[in-house]
Amino acid sequence: MNNESRQKLKGFAFMFLSSSLMGGIGAFARYIDAPGDFIAFWRSFAGFIGMTLIFLIIGGFKKVRTTRFSPSLLFSGIFLGLLSALYVIGTQYTTLANASFLIYTGPIYSTVLATIFLKEPFKPMMLCSLAAVLLGTLLIVQIVSENGFGLDLDPQYMFGNAIALASGVAYGLYLFVSRYRTDCDSNVRAWYNFLFAASTIAIMVAFRWSNLMYPVRKIVNGVPTATVDSNGNPVSLPWSMTGMSGQSWMVLIAAALITGFGAFYFLTLASRILLAGELATISYQETIMASILGFILFHEHLTSMQLVGGVLIIAGGLSQVYFSTKGAASKKEMPVPTKI
Repeated sequence: MNNESRQKLKGFAFMFLSSSLMGGIGAFARYIDAPGDFIAFWRSFAGFIGMTLIFLIIGGFKKVRTTRFSPSLLFSGIFLGLLSALYVIGTQYTTLANASFLIYTGPIYSTVLATIFLKEPFKPMMLCSLAAVLLGTLLIVQIVSENGFGLDLDPQYMFGNAIALASGVAYGLYLFVSRYRTDCDSNVRAWYNFLFAASTIAIMVAFRWSNLMYPVRKIVNGVPTATVDSNGNPVSLPWSMTGMSGQSWMVLIAAALITGFGAFYFLTLASRILLAGELATISYQETIMASILGFILFHEHLTSMQLVGGVLIIAGGLSQVYFSTKGAASKKEMPVPTKI
């Protein structure tokens, strides 16, 4: 195995870690009495604080000062903030299945954009791997089930679906823009990502501050469960930061460090190494971790179709790892632009 293959494996390991950590946000959120976009802000802000402290200790700001700032460093952070905030807002106005499906259209956009504008190779095996993990995701989030195609297009969910789709677009643009400036030090890029993501979400939260709501949950058999009204709609109440319990703050901090600082940092490292199509294929592993946590912590039943979906996602991811590392040993990848 040559150095190029080892670098690919390292990139896939970073992306797998990122996706696995991101898969825990849904489980954490059930124990936090706060609006989704407030949770999203802390995920990015914790990363910014963490990277700032590390830089102060190791003298990392010297690299920040000597790194050429460019639009891609700004926009990758903005898109990271948008995808985080828009997704959690979308889940409040549409079904979780719809929101999950629509945000996971993002890796498809990034792959298409990178193929067109960055001339990154899109080989048949990459298409097969991506198709497998996409189908697997549709099965896991139950958009496709024994009852057929389940995307809910009810007019009451139109706004939520649009917001969730926007989060998918932001996700795709983040992965695409991150493929520029691969010459930039990973730690410096991560610091900029966290800075601009937190700033973007802070602006969104500020505009919504007086209208922020949080979902009311009750404990049923030891499991936090959403409270619904007579029509089956989730019950939400006006939110105040001072009204959060100590337990909510502790869970929020843990979620911010694990699914924010940890997950987004590894994503930044992976984006520097892998092609957009490779990032896309591994990103869907997030749904595996979310399903495992749902099964263990909340006793959520997994159907046979969901299990098949999990197998497809794992198989698609492993095949992408195999063919990418094999190809790296024999063929040099296209250079990535560094000016933007």
